[in-house]
Amino acid sequence: MSYKVVQKQSNGRYYLYEVTGVWDPVKKNSKQTRTYLGVCDAEGNLLKEPARNRTVSCSPVYGPYQLFVQLAERSGLTSALDDVYGVRDGRRLLAMAILGIVDPVTVNQMENVIDDTYLRELLGVDWGFEQSSVCRFLQTVGHASEQRELLFNELAPKSGCVIFDIVCLGTDSEDLEYAEVGRKTHLTGSRQFDLGMVHSMEDNLPFCYRTYPGSVADVSTLDNIVSDLRTMDCSPVELEMDRGFFSIGNVQMMLERGMGFTVPIPARVGISKLLLSESVREIDSPLNTDYLARSVVRGYETFVRLEDDELVKASEGDAGAIRALVFQDDSERTKEIATLYSRIGELENRLSGTGYDRFARKKLTRTEQQTADLLEFAADCDGKTVVTRKRNAISAKENACGRFAVITTSDKHWLDLLMQYRLRNGVEYDFSQLQSDLFVGITGKSDQDSAEGGLLVNFLSLRLRLTLINLLKEKGLAGDYWVPDVLNTLKKLKISCIGGKWRLNEVTKAQRELFEALGVNIQ
Repeated sequence: MSYKVVQKQSNGRYYLYEVTGVWDPVKKNSKQTRTYLGVCDAEGNLLKEPARNRTVSCSPVYGPYQLFVQLAERSGLTSALDDVYGVRDGRRLLAMAILGIVDPVTVNQMENVIDDTYLRELLGVDWGFEQSSVCRFLQTVGHASEQRELLFNELAPKSGCVIFDIVCLGTDSEDLEYAEVGRKTHLTGSRQFDLGMVHSMEDNLPFCYRTYPGSVADVSTLDNIVSDLRTMDCSPVELEMDRGFFSIGNVQMMLERGMGFTVPIPARVGISKLLLSESVREIDSPLNTDYLARSVVRGYETFVRLEDDELVKASEGDAGAIRALVFQDDSERTKEIATLYSRIGELENRLSGTGYDRFARKKLTRTEQQTADLLEFAADCDGKTVVTRKRNAISAKENACGRFAVITTSDKHWLDLLMQYRLRNGVEYDFSQLQSDLFVGITGKSDQDSAEGGLLVNFLSLRLRLTLINLLKEKGLAGDYWVPDVLNTLKKLKISCIGGKWRLNEVTKAQRELFEALGVNIQ
């Protein structure tokens, strides 16, 4: 038993002691020991903390974790996870997602890494992150497909424009249901699967993903995602896609479902060649010209319709007419035309006058073979190669330089549609830059449920990382900072446990200015 005693000294100061009763086994009686606690007032309140209580017990990393915790709260991700998975499991998922951005590691290293962070304290997570516990947790959340769909529904916009894109990821596990030999297996030597991501253009964040077998073509996946968006009550929605999703079947299906869409027509499709040739007469008109991103851009508008499983020209008033647009960027067109004739001239000079070889085309690179399709090769009387240009083929190729055709159900002005499509390209570029992070989600996962749980965590990491990228662009910091720069700057900010109390270390000017610019509070 112990109690505290206040003792006044001759100098008028008060000192606080802790008195403890101790049993002496030799003398077989009790005695009291005193422990000095420090200077106090007359009521026994310490005036300053004793030096022995100012020992630093640990100094974990604080800066980047505080940033992403606040970004998760601000974007609504924290509340969505809490609602769907409950506070305990939702915060565990969020902790693993944030750790996957700041210090991505495999499952067996996670416990050691998180001990050097202030993440558990920020999120209130009382969990050890041992390898066995994390593996069981990933299996549990991976198996809970209904909860995952509820999360996607929470994050989904109910209207507006969405982007659907697919990336191919490799895996060494042969036990995953969707891992197959696919179109890139000969390059990577591993099985693969396709990951489809749906991205909202309202908040510029992904809100849903789907996994597909690695052998499935892009055009075969669209029907499923359209049905899923309907299930999420996302209507009216306009799908922005790249030309890999173009097919007559997809166009017919989206029209029948009443789903809005904008999709480019591949250059190899006959209607694309017709639209590009037709646009030449009017696209250079001042009425169809504007200025965008330091370049002159042009737009030509017409209509097409489905007939006998193909797209044909139509008039605006025709039944089933679909709006078609041809876009031209003068800067890109000049560059592409210069590249076209440079390649033609280079191939002509290299092969003209050489010994004729009827198998010479097969010995060319893929790019050279595409150029060779615009030329004719023959042998003269001396057996030398004679090269002549195919006028119509080169004209058609030149017409396509800096131009592309799209079909759309949107009634927006052509310039707004072009800006929207370029925004889609920007999102696709950001996603392609980050898709390597998604590979971690299936690394070392030997079963389907674990892989699904890993993909969910990495999806959350991707969403948080894109939240930061969008904020950097919004605040005008993208030219000075990118994600690695932000992490490197804030990783130096630590928080120390001194005498049982947490105290933030000194915040540098660069760290303070970055937090202020991003609108993040330093607690």
